[in-house]
Amino acid sequence: CPQWRHQASRVLKAVSSVPTDKTVPRSLLAEVAVAVFGFVRDTYHLNPALFNEFDNNNDYTLNLPAFHLLQASLLHSQDSLFCCQLLRTLQSIWEKDPANFFLLEWTVQSLAQVAARVSHKPLPVQKIFFSMLEKIILVTSFNSFNITFSFFSLSHLKSLNKNLNSSLFCRMILHSTMLTEVLSDWGILELLLGELRRRAKILRKAGVVSPSKESETFSSCFLVSLRDLGMVPYIKIFLDDDQYRAPTLSILEQLAEINPDEFMSTAIGSLCSSTQQELRLKLDLLSSVLRVLESPNSWDAFRKAGGFSGLLSLLVDMEGALLDPPKGEIWKTLGHRQLLELLLLTLHIMALAVHLHIVNAHYFQTEGFYERLSDALLQLGCFHFEGHQWEGEEFSSAMVSDENHGPRQSFVQFVELAETLATPSSCSSSPQQNLPKTLQTCIRLLSYLDQFATGTYSPQVLQLGQISDGECDENRETLHEPSHPHGGLRVIMTLLPHVFAPEDPQLSMEVQFSLAHHILAMFKSERNRQIMCEGGLVSTLLTHCRSMLLSPNHPLHLPVTRMFEKLSSQAILGSDFRRFLCLGDPLMCLADQKPKQVLMETNPPLETSCSKDQNTQADAQSLPKKLKRTFSLLQPTTSIGSAIPVHQIVSLVSMTAPRTFRPHRVSSSPAFVEFDMSESGYGCLFLPSLATVKGVTADSISTGGIGGECRGFPPTAGLSFTCWFQINRFSSACDSHPIRLLSVVRHMSRTEQQFICLSISFSAYDGCLVISTEEEAFTYLDMMEPEVCSPTSLPSSLRFRCSSMLVPGQWHHLAVVLAKDVKKSCVTSAYINGKPVGTGKMKYIQPFPGQFVSMDPTAVIDVYGLIGTPVMWKDHAALVWRVGPCYLFEEVLNVEGVGVVYTQGTAYLGNFLALHNTGLDPNPESFPLRLVPEERISFGINPVTSTLTTVVQIREDYNEVDSRLIAKEMGITSRDHTTPIFLLQNISKHLSGTARTIGAALIGHFGVRTFIPRSASSGFLFVGGPAVVLSLVAMAPDDSSLYAAIKVLLSVLETNTAMQEEMNRIDGYKLLAFLLKTKSSLVSHRTFQLAMCLSSSLEMSCGTGYLQNTPAFQALLCSFTSRIIKISGPPYTVIHSACLVPKLLFELCDPAVTVQRVHIISDIVSSLLNKYLYGSGPANIICIRNKMLLATVIQSLGSDWFLLFLQAHLHPSTLKLGLILLTQFLTSPGQQSSFREGVIPGTLLEGVEPFVVMDNLRAQTWSQGSLSVSCPGFDVLQELLVRHTRLPHVYEALAALLLGRNTSHHTEGEVSLDDALQSFIESQLEGPVQQLCVEAATILLELLKVIISQVERRVQLTASVMQFLCLLHNQRPRDSLWTSPDFLRSLASIVYPVEISEVEGENAPSTHQTRKPVLDFMRILLMDSLLNVSAGSSTHPVVLLLEGEMGTLMENVVLFARILLQKLHNGIFTGDSEILLDFLADQIMVVRWRQMAITVQTSLDEFKVTCSGSI
Repeated sequence: CPQWRHQASRVLKAVSSVPTDKTVPRSLLAEVAVAVFGFVRDTYHLNPALFNEFDNNNDYTLNLPAFHLLQASLLHSQDSLFCCQLLRTLQSIWEKDPANFFLLEWTVQSLAQVAARVSHKPLPVQKIFFSMLEKIILVTSFNSFNITFSFFSLSHLKSLNKNLNSSLFCRMILHSTMLTEVLSDWGILELLLGELRRRAKILRKAGVVSPSKESETFSSCFLVSLRDLGMVPYIKIFLDDDQYRAPTLSILEQLAEINPDEFMSTAIGSLCSSTQQELRLKLDLLSSVLRVLESPNSWDAFRKAGGFSGLLSLLVDMEGALLDPPKGEIWKTLGHRQLLELLLLTLHIMALAVHLHIVNAHYFQTEGFYERLSDALLQLGCFHFEGHQWEGEEFSSAMVSDENHGPRQSFVQFVELAETLATPSSCSSSPQQNLPKTLQTCIRLLSYLDQFATGTYSPQVLQLGQISDGECDENRETLHEPSHPHGGLRVIMTLLPHVFAPEDPQLSMEVQFSLAHHILAMFKSERNRQIMCEGGLVSTLLTHCRSMLLSPNHPLHLPVTRMFEKLSSQAILGSDFRRFLCLGDPLMCLADQKPKQVLMETNPPLETSCSKDQNTQADAQSLPKKLKRTFSLLQPTTSIGSAIPVHQIVSLVSMTAPRTFRPHRVSSSPAFVEFDMSESGYGCLFLPSLATVKGVTADSISTGGIGGECRGFPPTAGLSFTCWFQINRFSSACDSHPIRLLSVVRHMSRTEQQFICLSISFSAYDGCLVISTEEEAFTYLDMMEPEVCSPTSLPSSLRFRCSSMLVPGQWHHLAVVLAKDVKKSCVTSAYINGKPVGTGKMKYIQPFPGQFVSMDPTAVIDVYGLIGTPVMWKDHAALVWRVGPCYLFEEVLNVEGVGVVYTQGTAYLGNFLALHNTGLDPNPESFPLRLVPEERISFGINPVTSTLTTVVQIREDYNEVDSRLIAKEMGITSRDHTTPIFLLQNISKHLSGTARTIGAALIGHFGVRTFIPRSASSGFLFVGGPAVVLSLVAMAPDDSSLYAAIKVLLSVLETNTAMQEEMNRIDGYKLLAFLLKTKSSLVSHRTFQLAMCLSSSLEMSCGTGYLQNTPAFQALLCSFTSRIIKISGPPYTVIHSACLVPKLLFELCDPAVTVQRVHIISDIVSSLLNKYLYGSGPANIICIRNKMLLATVIQSLGSDWFLLFLQAHLHPSTLKLGLILLTQFLTSPGQQSSFREGVIPGTLLEGVEPFVVMDNLRAQTWSQGSLSVSCPGFDVLQELLVRHTRLPHVYEALAALLLGRNTSHHTEGEVSLDDALQSFIESQLEGPVQQLCVEAATILLELLKVIISQVERRVQLTASVMQFLCLLHNQRPRDSLWTSPDFLRSLASIVYPVEISEVEGENAPSTHQTRKPVLDFMRILLMDSLLNVSAGSSTHPVVLLLEGEMGTLMENVVLFARILLQKLHNGIFTGDSEILLDFLADQIMVVRWRQMAITVQTSLDEFKVTCSGSI
């Protein structure tokens, strides 16, 4: 019928739609079609309803009764095979189409019913069921919670078969996190944890139980609530069993993400409590710790849990474990390979914890863990402790390569060999060099310590020698860069002397030699040397490599000495420098030991039976005595110690020699901070609270800084910023990272945005110096956009081209000066190395940040500074640069001020408040210079004045505001007390003025480092100064030692100013010359040339004679005159400038002087006379000889000796010669000054009998007691000359003395006084003149006073002298003599003597005639004073120059008239009033003649009437 055909087509269509992986052949399709049609035709009439249901359900047959039959059979049957077949049938139905599974679960919930009864089924049935369940969850992502809950009921948990493969269920739980949450809500987690707790108790009681898999399931399923439910202590129990350890550690590792402290305390505690036999437990725990340390959250937890101490306890517990054979039965049972694996894994964890976290690194360094690690490693057993002496001659030829004088076999090759021999499966056709087992272990251990030091770990750390040789080579190529001040190299150098195998000493020495050169290869870069100095490697070398440094024959002497020299040239502590000088106990190092002990050490006595008692008695007597320090520099050897060996002196040369030819004060490296932008891309110095601006009502707000009131910003007058910087590597072409020298940022409270108001940087594109005062938002680089401002006439930034001046690797000094100008502008100037690079006008810093034009009265503006790149501007680049001392002044420095700052050099440490001359020959008496007022210094930072502190300590030492700002910038909490903070303290914080910033905090870790150089030349200041270097010269036994010692002295003095000053203070150059003279037989030509370089007086190449060190040259020239002449001829310029002629002449008095030396000195003196005199005639030579003779006479006899020839009882010719000598003596200004201060009469006659003294001075009334009284020389001279007023040559001598000239002895005849005085006047026009001598003029006037007061007056003498004075006044009217109070009083006393007798009063006309020349000269002085001297009182003179010269004249006329009027009223003066009025009228006419607009006629008439009435 047509109905069955329709149903057959439907069935056939459904069959054909079933997907298949293979192509069905047509014959098969035909057979299927025939079978379908046959089946439908034969069965349709039996049950047509079945085909109708198939049609109505979209070709699906819901044969639920049949399925119920299968399910009921499965639930009630206990037959394993039958149940398994039924489950497979169900699985086939679900796998045929996933829709079948959902249709059955939605209708009959078949799987849930099976799950409820599966626990009672046999084990094969359970396995098939869980396999079905896993596929359903993993494939369909279906979470059947009813199925799971039915299965995990408490009754089911108890009845589960122990052999159940519970890992299937574990994977289902891990796949569905929702399932975990639902199970937790239903209480399934409590059931699981309860079962886990029960089994943990069983395990604890039983000790060992049979293996079980369900604990893995329980321990791996749920991790969220374990800690809250108190399950961690129970989980720890499973660590003791190997079967449960892996899942247990998995739980703990995942719990570490929530609470790393608990994990670390559990792991470290288990490590410390483990026994020696539990080696596998230690390895598993260490591996787990290593995995957890990959998370930054665990780094602090590791340290707090005592991780470093715990790991060191493991190493200490392994004492003797690596001996061959091991020490102890336990270590013998354990494999050597596993012990080494434990050791290396421990080192790996230490290195990881140290290198990844700055706090851990600081803790490991400061708590002495490197020293404890070295001690623990030395006790392992592979390092040798017994003393062994090396013979250098025996091993040197076998170890050194002929090509580069390095090791024949590198340390990397030894490491490869050791790893190859340690690998059991390694096999090679080539013969392998045999390494003793202990030596092999040492090599591998040192290899990993090398990686520990450099921070580079290759995969072989965990694979333990299972990688190929090629990979080893590739991984070890980069192991030459220590990451930061690390102590790993200290550990290596501590172990180096103990790398020894007694069975093969030669090979052991080769390994040591290769390791030493491997470490030495790291010293090539300056950066590495500085890092190693910071790590304390110098002290380690002195402690553990003492024998290598001391013995030149030691095979390792050369590489270890090179290490020490390279490190010490960068930095060495004073204590370490002293230890180096004391190597081998030279000089007096053993002076504090008992004499008996020293004697026993140097010369052990041979005891006999008869000498024992004597020795005992001698010991008892000498025991309380102390050794007397009788050390002398003149003795080359002593009984206490020998001289410092020459190889140590050569090392001192290398340590102290300058590294550049530029001046050391500007080329030496200062303490600095380095920023490497290639590692982290950021790093800066953060200066908090640079300034604070408060509103008028914001006083209650706390602020930062240190000091008094808040410092304002910007400065009203301007500012100056200076710094030292060095560029090591510029940015590459693809980088755009500028060098940010200063960025000033400010922020107003109650606002979020911060603004940059001043920036100074070098552009990354063209190297230009960019100075900007533009207000720019401080935000991330990708968000920064230029502000849109209205166009103005002034720019907000300037660019100066200076790229050609920036030399990589060289220190430069930058100064930027902003001088405030009018209208919110400023004049900006930039200087590099003291030289101006540009000047421009730009906008000055605006008063408020951003777009603010006013300030809230309650607001606060905080200003801080940045030097470098902050983390907000993080940008990886190739740039590497350094910054040294920096200063910010609120003062405008001029060109001279910038030059002063630059000339102080890189090592200057101060505030520029007391500067001295820094020239080649500084004057110690010069007054200090103050560059800026101390209140104008904002900050000065120098890494020398730095400290390591914490945020908490900053809050306690300074204030809470700055501590919070620093903590925020570093990304730590304000209560952090562990993170070290490198704080560069403000060296100006103690000065007066407003508040200043506390300093600069270093921000950054990777790529940021600091270094403080401590030169070896400065080390001498801690051990005795230049005297120590001179002792090297004194103890030098041969020319090599002497040359090296002088080279050390030259280097030290060249690089250290303090040593130069100390050398001058102790007269060290004289001592050096004396020592060289005593060792003249050892002084070779090269040694003497080097000694002459101390004064820099002789440039051997060019023959110049520039003197830089006068004391050095003076001392050396007097001892080695002949050698200096032989080198380059007589250095006349230097000898003349150093005033060495007297010393050369003094040497002629030496009885031991040779004929050759006499000729040399004579030639030098003759050449100097011909070179520095006006002409070379005999007269000039005689004149110079007389001058030198006179100077010697004065020095020997005293200045009072000349006064003996001026006594009244001597002949006039003797008096004249005495006056000639006196003028010769007083020609020198210095001798004249000493003569003016005072002489002691009779000093020449000390020791002579009293009557002789009185006889020689009988013309005077001096007593013998007055011989010890100092009298002014000119007063004594006046008292002597007043008795010779009749002699003209007295006036001639005084006139010469007045002019600074000298007189000569005339043999042809007497010269008149007028002619002699006229010659003096004419001589004033021939050459330079000097200031007139007031004392000589005063004595002249006093002699005239005596002449006038005498009865026999000599008018001609008075007229001649006064004419001379008038001519001299006319020639030199502005000399200070004419206004000298002493001179004017003496002049007035001539006209108005104090005592005038009545008899002399009667002879007034003749007296007036004698005094007329004096009165004329007084009138000349008066008229001159009216024109040129300002009016004023005698006590408070006031200079009135507003009206010029006529104003002075008018005031003097009025003053004169007023004083004269007072005298007339008092009746002091009498005379004709008309004469006086005419005089005044003449003066007024002079004023009118000079066109002064002053009406004086009325004043003149009134004045005449008044004066007439008065008279």
